[in-house]
Amino acid sequence: MEQTKLPDRLREILAEAQAPQRGFGWNPESWRVALAYCPDVLDQLNELPKKINRDEVCRIVTSNLKRGAVLPAFVTAMIWGYGTAGYGPARVRWVLTGVRGKVATGVPVHPDVEARLKDAVQIVRAEGAIEGFRHMNNAGHIKYLGPAFFTKWLYFASAASGPDDARAAPILDKQVKDWLTNEARVRLNIYKTDDYGRYVALLKDWGSHTSKVRTPAQVEKAIFHLATGR
Repeated sequence: MEQTKLPDRLREILAEAQAPQRGFGWNPESWRVALAYCPDVLDQLNELPKKINRDEVCRIVTSNLKRGAVLPAFVTAMIWGYGTAGYGPARVRWVLTGVRGKVATGVPVHPDVEARLKDAVQIVRAEGAIEGFRHMNNAGHIKYLGPAFFTKWLYFASAASGPDDARAAPILDKQVKDWLTNEARVRLNIYKTDDYGRYVALLKDWGSHTSKVRTPAQVEKAIFHLATGR
Protein backbone atom coordinates (compact mmCIF):
# COMPACT_ATOMS: atom_id res chain seq x y z
CA MET A 1 0.00 0.00 0.00
CA GLU A 2 1.06 3.63 -0.41
CA GLN A 3 3.12 4.92 2.48
CA THR A 4 0.83 6.38 5.13
CA LYS A 5 2.03 8.79 7.80
CA LEU A 6 2.41 7.31 11.26
CA PRO A 7 -0.16 9.09 13.48
CA ASP A 8 1.48 11.19 16.19
CA ARG A 9 -0.33 9.60 19.14
CA LEU A 10 0.60 6.12 17.94
CA ARG A 11 4.21 7.22 17.47
CA GLU A 12 4.28 8.45 21.08
CA ILE A 13 3.01 5.15 22.47
CA LEU A 14 5.45 3.13 20.38
CA ALA A 15 8.34 5.24 21.68
CA GLU A 16 7.44 4.37 25.28
CA ALA A 17 8.60 1.29 27.16
CA GLN A 18 6.35 -1.62 26.22
CA ALA A 19 4.36 -2.46 29.34
CA PRO A 20 2.12 -5.54 29.74
CA GLN A 21 -1.53 -5.03 28.90
CA ARG A 22 -3.72 -4.16 31.87
CA GLY A 23 -5.69 -7.20 32.99
CA PHE A 24 -9.47 -7.40 32.94
CA GLY A 25 -11.99 -9.66 34.63
CA TRP A 26 -14.09 -12.27 32.87
CA ASN A 27 -17.13 -14.33 33.87
CA PRO A 28 -16.00 -17.93 34.53
CA GLU A 29 -19.47 -19.26 35.27
CA SER A 30 -21.01 -18.19 31.96
CA TRP A 31 -18.16 -19.86 30.07
CA ARG A 32 -18.48 -23.05 32.16
CA VAL A 33 -22.21 -23.23 31.43
CA ALA A 34 -21.74 -22.65 27.70
CA LEU A 35 -18.93 -25.21 27.35
CA ALA A 36 -20.03 -27.79 29.90
CA TYR A 37 -19.71 -30.58 27.33
CA CYS A 38 -15.94 -29.99 26.84
CA PRO A 39 -14.12 -31.52 29.85
CA ASP A 40 -10.63 -30.48 28.75
CA VAL A 41 -11.83 -26.92 28.20
CA LEU A 42 -13.47 -26.88 31.63
CA ASP A 43 -10.17 -27.92 33.21
CA GLN A 44 -8.50 -24.94 31.54
CA LEU A 45 -11.25 -22.56 32.64
CA ASN A 46 -10.73 -23.67 36.22
CA GLU A 47 -7.04 -22.79 35.98
CA LEU A 48 -7.41 -19.33 34.44
CA PRO A 49 -6.81 -16.37 36.77
CA LYS A 50 -9.71 -14.07 37.61
CA LYS A 51 -8.03 -11.34 35.55
CA ILE A 52 -6.30 -12.00 32.24
CA ASN A 53 -4.22 -9.94 29.83
CA ARG A 54 -2.57 -10.44 26.48
CA ASP A 55 0.73 -11.59 27.96
CA GLU A 56 -0.88 -14.23 30.16
CA VAL A 57 -3.06 -15.54 27.34
CA CYS A 58 -0.02 -15.82 25.06
CA ARG A 59 1.70 -17.96 27.66
CA ILE A 60 -1.35 -20.18 28.20
CA VAL A 61 -2.08 -20.66 24.50
CA THR A 62 1.53 -21.51 23.70
CA SER A 63 1.69 -23.97 26.59
CA ASN A 64 -1.51 -25.68 25.48
CA LEU A 65 -0.41 -25.94 21.87
CA LYS A 66 2.89 -27.52 22.90
CA ARG A 67 0.93 -30.39 24.44
CA GLY A 68 -1.60 -30.58 21.60
CA ALA A 69 -4.51 -29.10 23.59
CA VAL A 70 -6.00 -27.07 20.74
CA LEU A 71 -9.51 -26.46 22.10
CA PRO A 72 -8.38 -25.16 25.53
CA ALA A 73 -5.94 -22.88 23.70
CA PHE A 74 -8.65 -21.62 21.35
CA VAL A 75 -11.21 -20.96 24.08
CA THR A 76 -8.63 -19.08 26.15
CA ALA A 77 -7.87 -16.86 23.15
CA MET A 78 -11.58 -16.24 22.63
CA ILE A 79 -12.14 -15.32 26.29
CA TRP A 80 -9.55 -12.60 25.82
CA GLY A 81 -11.01 -11.68 22.43
CA TYR A 82 -14.56 -11.17 23.65
CA GLY A 83 -13.45 -9.40 26.81
CA THR A 84 -16.41 -8.55 29.01
CA ALA A 85 -19.02 -9.04 26.26
CA GLY A 86 -21.74 -11.25 27.71
CA TYR A 87 -22.49 -12.97 24.41
CA GLY A 88 -18.93 -14.35 24.05
CA PRO A 89 -19.56 -17.83 25.51
CA ALA A 90 -22.58 -18.44 23.27
CA ARG A 91 -20.75 -17.28 20.14
CA VAL A 92 -17.82 -19.58 20.88
CA ARG A 93 -20.26 -22.45 21.39
CA TRP A 94 -21.63 -21.73 17.89
CA VAL A 95 -18.10 -21.92 16.49
CA LEU A 96 -17.27 -25.19 18.21
CA THR A 97 -20.54 -26.92 17.31
CA GLY A 98 -21.40 -25.33 13.97
CA VAL A 99 -24.90 -24.76 15.37
CA ARG A 100 -26.32 -21.30 16.00
CA GLY A 101 -28.61 -20.25 18.84
CA LYS A 102 -29.79 -21.91 22.04
CA VAL A 103 -30.10 -25.26 20.26
CA ALA A 104 -26.27 -25.39 20.31
CA THR A 105 -26.40 -26.11 24.05
CA GLY A 106 -25.20 -29.64 24.70
CA VAL A 107 -24.27 -30.26 21.06
CA PRO A 108 -20.80 -31.88 20.81
CA VAL A 109 -17.87 -30.16 19.14
CA HIS A 110 -18.05 -30.55 15.37
CA PRO A 111 -15.38 -33.07 14.29
CA ASP A 112 -13.82 -30.69 11.75
CA VAL A 113 -13.31 -27.73 14.08
CA GLU A 114 -10.34 -28.94 16.10
CA ALA A 115 -8.56 -30.16 12.98
CA ARG A 116 -9.09 -26.84 11.20
CA LEU A 117 -7.85 -24.85 14.17
CA LYS A 118 -4.77 -27.05 14.30
CA ASP A 119 -4.16 -26.68 10.55
CA ALA A 120 -4.33 -22.89 10.94
CA VAL A 121 -1.64 -23.03 13.64
CA GLN A 122 0.68 -25.01 11.39
CA ILE A 123 0.13 -22.74 8.39
CA VAL A 124 0.54 -19.40 10.19
CA ARG A 125 3.71 -20.63 11.89
CA ALA A 126 5.24 -22.10 8.75
CA GLU A 127 4.04 -19.65 6.08
CA GLY A 128 3.31 -16.43 7.93
CA ALA A 129 0.44 -14.15 8.80
CA ILE A 130 -0.98 -13.54 5.33
CA GLU A 131 -1.10 -17.20 4.36
CA GLY A 132 -2.64 -18.03 7.72
CA PHE A 133 -5.35 -15.45 7.03
CA ARG A 134 -5.85 -16.71 3.48
CA HIS A 135 -6.31 -20.25 4.74
CA MET A 136 -8.84 -19.39 7.45
CA ASN A 137 -10.67 -17.09 5.05
CA ASN A 138 -11.00 -19.81 2.40
CA ALA A 139 -10.24 -23.55 2.56
CA GLY A 140 -9.83 -23.55 6.33
CA HIS A 141 -12.94 -21.49 7.09
CA ILE A 142 -14.80 -22.39 10.28
CA LYS A 143 -18.50 -21.60 10.44
CA TYR A 144 -19.33 -18.57 12.61
CA LEU A 145 -15.64 -17.66 13.00
CA GLY A 146 -15.00 -14.48 11.03
CA PRO A 147 -11.76 -12.53 10.54
CA ALA A 148 -12.23 -10.31 13.60
CA PHE A 149 -11.84 -13.40 15.77
CA PHE A 150 -9.84 -15.80 13.64
CA THR A 151 -7.08 -13.16 13.48
CA LYS A 152 -7.08 -13.29 17.29
CA TRP A 153 -6.56 -17.06 17.04
CA LEU A 154 -3.82 -16.62 14.44
CA TYR A 155 -2.14 -14.01 16.64
CA PHE A 156 -1.98 -16.11 19.79
CA ALA A 157 -1.12 -19.24 17.81
CA SER A 158 1.87 -17.52 16.18
CA ALA A 159 3.11 -15.45 19.15
CA ALA A 160 5.23 -18.36 20.32
CA SER A 161 7.96 -16.25 21.95
CA GLY A 162 5.57 -13.81 23.60
CA PRO A 163 3.10 -11.04 22.75
CA ASP A 164 5.65 -8.98 20.79
CA ASP A 165 6.91 -11.84 18.61
CA ALA A 166 8.04 -10.49 15.23
CA ARG A 167 6.38 -13.50 13.55
CA ALA A 168 3.02 -13.03 15.25
CA ALA A 169 0.04 -12.41 12.95
CA PRO A 170 -1.46 -9.05 13.97
CA ILE A 171 -5.12 -8.85 14.95
CA LEU A 172 -7.50 -7.05 12.59
CA ASP A 173 -10.95 -6.53 14.07
CA LYS A 174 -13.57 -3.79 13.86
CA GLN A 175 -12.00 -1.68 16.59
CA VAL A 176 -8.61 -1.66 14.86
CA LYS A 177 -10.20 -1.13 11.44
CA ASP A 178 -12.28 1.81 12.66
CA TRP A 179 -9.28 3.41 14.37
CA LEU A 180 -7.26 3.17 11.15
CA THR A 181 -10.12 4.73 9.19
CA ASN A 182 -10.67 7.58 11.62
CA GLU A 183 -7.11 8.36 12.66
CA ALA A 184 -5.01 7.43 9.62
CA ARG A 185 -7.53 7.52 6.75
CA VAL A 186 -6.68 3.91 5.97
CA ARG A 187 -9.71 1.93 4.83
CA LEU A 188 -9.61 -1.85 5.00
CA ASN A 189 -12.12 -4.60 4.35
CA ILE A 190 -11.40 -7.13 7.10
CA TYR A 191 -12.90 -9.92 5.00
CA LYS A 192 -10.35 -9.62 2.17
CA THR A 193 -6.98 -11.34 2.26
CA ASP A 194 -5.38 -8.65 0.06
CA ASP A 195 -6.46 -5.98 2.52
CA TYR A 196 -5.01 -7.98 5.40
CA GLY A 197 -1.75 -8.08 3.44
CA ARG A 198 -1.89 -4.29 3.07
CA TYR A 199 -2.49 -4.02 6.79
CA VAL A 200 0.53 -6.19 7.70
CA ALA A 201 2.72 -4.14 5.33
CA LEU A 202 1.49 -0.91 6.94
CA LEU A 203 2.30 -2.14 10.45
CA LYS A 204 5.78 -3.20 9.34
CA ASP A 205 6.35 0.23 7.81
CA TRP A 206 5.12 2.10 10.86
CA GLY A 207 7.16 -0.10 13.16
CA SER A 208 10.31 0.78 11.23
CA HIS A 209 9.70 4.54 11.54
CA THR A 210 9.74 4.81 15.32
CA SER A 211 12.59 5.72 17.67
CA LYS A 212 12.86 2.01 18.46
CA VAL A 213 11.94 -0.54 15.81
CA ARG A 214 8.66 -2.23 16.74
CA THR A 215 7.18 -5.48 15.46
CA PRO A 216 3.81 -5.55 13.67
CA ALA A 217 2.35 -7.13 16.81
CA GLN A 218 3.59 -4.22 18.92
CA VAL A 219 2.10 -1.68 16.52
CA GLU A 220 -1.21 -3.54 16.46
CA LYS A 221 -1.18 -3.79 20.27
CA ALA A 222 -0.75 -0.02 20.53
CA ILE A 223 -3.59 0.60 18.06
CA PHE A 224 -5.78 -1.87 19.92
CA HIS A 225 -5.08 0.04 23.14
CA LEU A 226 -5.93 3.38 21.55
CA ALA A 227 -9.12 1.93 20.09
CA THR A 228 -10.38 0.02 23.12
CA GLY A 229 -8.50 1.19 26.21
CA ARG A 230 -7.25 -2.38 26.74
